Amino acid sequence: ATGYTIEAAIPWTVFNFKPQVGLPLAVEVAVSDTDGIEASQGKMMTIGTAEWKRQRNNLQWAVLANADGSAPASVTSTPIFESQSMKDKESKSVTFDAPAVPEGYEAVVSLQARLDTPKAAGYTQAMQVTLNGKTFDVKRIVNKKASEKMPSGKTINSAAGENFTVPYAPDFDATDKSTSYALQDAKAALFEFRVTDLLKPTGNVLTIKNTERPGVDKTLIVGNAKLLYRIPPIAKVLLGPPSGTLPMIAPKNVQPVSYQIDDTNGEMALQFNGNTYKVTSQYSTPDGKWVSDSNKYFSVKRQLEKKGEWIVVHDTFTNLTDENLPLMHREEVQMKADKVWLGGLSPSSINGTSANPHNPTVFGVQAKTGIGLLPLDDVFQVHITNYSTADGIGLMDNNLVLKPKSTYTAEWALVPVASNNNFDFINATRRLLDVNYQFDGSFAFMRADPRLTGKWSDQQVIDFATYKDAKYLCINIGYPYYKGRIPQGTALQQIDHTSWVDTIARRRKLLPNAKQMAYFHCFIDVADEAPEKYKDSRLLMPDGTQGDYGQTIYKLFVPTLTDSYGPAIAKNIDLILDQMKLDGVYWDEMDRSRYFYDYNPDHWDGVSANIDPKTMKITQLKSSVTLLSQPWRLAQAQRIMKQGTLITNGGTPSTRTMRNLHYQGFNETGSISNCVNSQLFTPIALGDHLTERSEEDAYHVMLNALNYGCVYYWYNDMTVIPTYHTLTEYMFPFTPVELHEGYVIGKDRIITNRSGVFGWGDNAKHEVHVFDNTGREVDLKNIKAPTVIKTYEKDGKTWTEIRIGEGWSAAILRK
Repeated sequence: ATGYTIEAAIPWTVFNFKPQVGLPLAVEVAVSDTDGIEASQGKMMTIGTAEWKRQRNNLQWAVLANADGSAPASVTSTPIFESQSMKDKESKSVTFDAPAVPEGYEAVVSLQARLDTPKAAGYTQAMQVTLNGKTFDVKRIVNKKASEKMPSGKTINSAAGENFTVPYAPDFDATDKSTSYALQDAKAALFEFRVTDLLKPTGNVLTIKNTERPGVDKTLIVGNAKLLYRIPPIAKVLLGPPSGTLPMIAPKNVQPVSYQIDDTNGEMALQFNGNTYKVTSQYSTPDGKWVSDSNKYFSVKRQLEKKGEWIVVHDTFTNLTDENLPLMHREEVQMKADKVWLGGLSPSSINGTSANPHNPTVFGVQAKTGIGLLPLDDVFQVHITNYSTADGIGLMDNNLVLKPKSTYTAEWALVPVASNNNFDFINATRRLLDVNYQFDGSFAFMRADPRLTGKWSDQQVIDFATYKDAKYLCINIGYPYYKGRIPQGTALQQIDHTSWVDTIARRRKLLPNAKQMAYFHCFIDVADEAPEKYKDSRLLMPDGTQGDYGQTIYKLFVPTLTDSYGPAIAKNIDLILDQMKLDGVYWDEMDRSRYFYDYNPDHWDGVSANIDPKTMKITQLKSSVTLLSQPWRLAQAQRIMKQGTLITNGGTPSTRTMRNLHYQGFNETGSISNCVNSQLFTPIALGDHLTERSEEDAYHVMLNALNYGCVYYWYNDMTVIPTYHTLTEYMFPFTPVELHEGYVIGKDRIITNRSGVFGWGDNAKHEVHVFDNTGREVDLKNIKAPTVIKTYEKDGKTWTEIRIGEGWSAAILRK
């Protein structure tokens, strides 16, 4: 009689509960307080009248949910259709009536979708959904987050604008059973959309369209469509600033790691942190057997370089035969890892592989110790496969061939880390690779199209560059066209460049401090005459057909110093630097385009082949596109850097040769986990062109990139036109010192999306800028508790306390 008693048990579902003010409440549930009342679970807690008056709108109460943790059963379930199929670009519409939505409930359209394939095979954006003339975007989906994670640790976006990501699958359940493509926290084929505001009593029209990209050509199957009415979930409340002690964050004083390594009879033993780890190597032979030392086919000699934070291993192989020798090799650290990272991503299983030359690492942790491995020479990095098992972590080259009587040295590194933090491994590896150099400014695309940006006023042009804080502005090649096509390759030399010349002249007048660049790509060509004119340079598939970029008009070629395409496509650089006299080149897909290997019999890189894993014999020679084109690309990159600035797309270069040039490179973030591809070079994430539609969207991609230790370059030009400065205003110049989850430390600034007490361990002055969850800078003079921004000195060192809520960020500039 004195209050309410609620009995509940895990699992919980959360809803707002507002008892009558003035009645004490006996609580035996989980209480999540957003405004100060202590949480309690499994205990009795009485909340008095005064607290109810203050807290009743902020408390979240939990009651018994379904056994699987889902929301209570729907009040109604109205079928819409059982199954529909749509060919490429085809759409179908279904009309249905809708009962009145009960008070306190929401309406949800639920359906399942897939692209019809014989087996689960990944995802693509291929479905558009419209109800009563309103096309859905990701903000309407209720059963998935904007980004979902797969078993490998790789993320995929649930939608790109109005196109939803659907699985390639033979049925609606196959992807959920896949060890490669299942989503960790959602059902792959299920889509549930909030539609309460769009319904009408009768004549609702639901339209589904197959919007797959060109070249896919699969049938979209949609089924089990129904209208559900159910209790809505509680809206997510952003966490406020933390209380209590904050971590002290400053660059670590780098010290040599204490280890011992012995090399006896082809086996190494690494003694480290109280443990001994056996390091083994295995080599294939043409008679189908694995060996661990020199033999009649080849000799192997090992040399170790013992450095402070790593061990570099040089394995020199000499082919003793008169034939091309297939030579697969494996290097393994035997350890029972608690957790692993493959190519920068932590999979849900210990067993896995990765073949990513942009992040060719494997890192395993055991208790508080970590060991990492990575290839160092060009060939090993390009051929790399990383792996982990229950018993060890390792590196593999499954594609190596030695020419008769030739010698090759495989170089790789062991990186022992006295912690189980992957970023400690990344930072040690960055020091090994010597990639902590300055990149000096922000970047933005800004097309030269008289139909679009050409119509902007002078002030619009100035504001665009100003609010994107762009030091580098890049013209892309969307206009003018070559015979109705984007003028990729030598076709660029055949179009009218008047709009480019006029645009650059205008921008140089309006934006004298900005550097003007233009787009360049060396592998794709759309010119009609290209396949015949550059026949010797075609990238060929294993069956002898020419490779393309998904559409036959976008043919692929491999430029070299000795073929016909190399000097032809180099004229695009002449156009950009010599004729138009721009300040630099943006080089798209610098390492390769779409395919790793070229099977043109007129080409061979001298080190690559397909090798049968059972017989260990060569089945087909092939060429790494990266290795084959590298001498030509190296010459062009050096030329560009001599005349101006080089900025590239593709993340960490796939070879040491190109990485050592120290240019600026970024990686696309259509999947935010792609940021791992930039962690071993200039850690820059390009904005997400699939999801960004406003400066606030872009700001949240900046925050997500920081979770992978990356800063940000702008992508969209026509869809994201900011009207205010955001975090990029204070990101550059940036000279990396350490990358971390949620913050980066540079010599000149610290950028963070989380709270802490930050400094450089010295008495340098700090200038602090803070941004709220919309990406707008806040006035520190009027900031209110519990947000705290405070700079002080302690023991002769300067520290800045940053106590901010979820979605906020800060930049600390060292003065």
